[in-house]
Amino acid sequence: MITPTFKVGQDNDSVSITINTPYVRAQDVDLYVEGSEFRFYLRPYFLRLHFPGNIIEDDSSKAVYDPSAGQFSIRIAKETKGQHFPDLDLLTKLLARTGEKTSKEPKKPLIEVIGSDEQNNAALNEVEIQDAIDFNWELPQDVPSADDKLSITAQYGFNNQYNGYFTHVHETMNEINEISEPEKSTIASRHEQRTVSENSRFDEDHYCMDFVNNEEIKELCRFKTIYAKELKRVQKNKNNEGLNNPLIQEIRPVDSSGDQDMDKLSIEDTKDTFLKFTSREEEVMRNLPNKEYLLTYEKGTYLGLVDLMFAYSYNYRVTEGDNNVESAWCIGKISPTLSSLEQFTVPKDVLISSYRRALTYPLYRSLYLCEKVLSDVYILFKLGKRAILKALLDMKSLFDHHDVYYVYSKIFLDDYCVWIQHANDNVLKTLAHELHHFKVEKNELGWNLEELEEIAEQMRDMEGRMDQDSEQDMQRAEMIF
Repeated sequence: MITPTFKVGQDNDSVSITINTPYVRAQDVDLYVEGSEFRFYLRPYFLRLHFPGNIIEDDSSKAVYDPSAGQFSIRIAKETKGQHFPDLDLLTKLLARTGEKTSKEPKKPLIEVIGSDEQNNAALNEVEIQDAIDFNWELPQDVPSADDKLSITAQYGFNNQYNGYFTHVHETMNEINEISEPEKSTIASRHEQRTVSENSRFDEDHYCMDFVNNEEIKELCRFKTIYAKELKRVQKNKNNEGLNNPLIQEIRPVDSSGDQDMDKLSIEDTKDTFLKFTSREEEVMRNLPNKEYLLTYEKGTYLGLVDLMFAYSYNYRVTEGDNNVESAWCIGKISPTLSSLEQFTVPKDVLISSYRRALTYPLYRSLYLCEKVLSDVYILFKLGKRAILKALLDMKSLFDHHDVYYVYSKIFLDDYCVWIQHANDNVLKTLAHELHHFKVEKNELGWNLEELEEIAEQMRDMEGRMDQDSEQDMQRAEMIF
């Protein structure tokens, strides 16, 4: 069966589903609605969606077929009028299966939730918030490893569920890979190889040149990303909302740090968002596998997302949002998760390794640029899962269309694109808070950057004096002649 292309929308009382089914006999369609589930069957198309709330067929429900456009327009009423259904633009999440009955007798859930939908949602939200609070980002944990003697092959990739993808890596033109024998590596050996490689390839002269000749880097740092514009738009809408409701504005707690209270901000608040999913992105989401994940190390999954977003943000900034032929290499080389199959336990280690790689491999090697990129990563996490998903989909497109690097989509990006749609929003907010207040010190990077910068400044001053003396000599010569 073929999953048709579709779009989903809503108003206060109903959901609307537009399904593309060209060249069919509309009278053969079969529609099914029960609880939160919607099914559409019309040979050879089959579509099953699970909504966040219950839907019902009533007098206002209808289905219309436009033969010229080859589209069904279906309207189904919400059981609870006025209820807002979140995440209707996350198509993979709508397609995800919630479990099927394997016998005629329905199975009772292991945990039965009693109460109204509002009570259940409130209770679930409290659990998610508590889960986010329980994430101690600074406390290191042991990463589940495959280093024991019973392990025959290395495990890597998303949730450590892959192997065999680098068996013949040396026979390919994979310039991203940093590990000599990935299939025989361990978490510890990969970390060691990455560190040794960075130390051997760090170019002091390149760093010094970028430190003194930094006009182009400063220009890149002034570039306004679409994500920064979106955050500014959301903050502006929030401020306007407060002005229109002075009573709420009076009793709203004020953050002493001067930061906006972003907990309730959403890029769904108006139709003017810059981050709408394109038709191409929607198609990719529809084609993603429907998976449910039982993570062996959830914290590590979130931390891996940080270094992916750092590498993506670096490329996005230096290309000013216009990817080029080097973008896949740039992202893959800067990301320790992709290049070295790394796994982390605390944000500090993630950012230090990302900084080190950004100062070692790409064209622009500037600590100032790294700090600007970290600010971009904070914005992505502050905006939430949709902004991160758009970034992941953009990365996936780059890697999917590369003859060699597509392997990283298979073992990382595909899964991250599915998983992020179900990720805990509150955990993303706490991680954004950590990133906002984090600073990488020069002495933590393992190189004598302060000493190098002093030498670079001395060389610049010396060249300046030499140029000045040369100019004075030329002036004297002109006066003589």
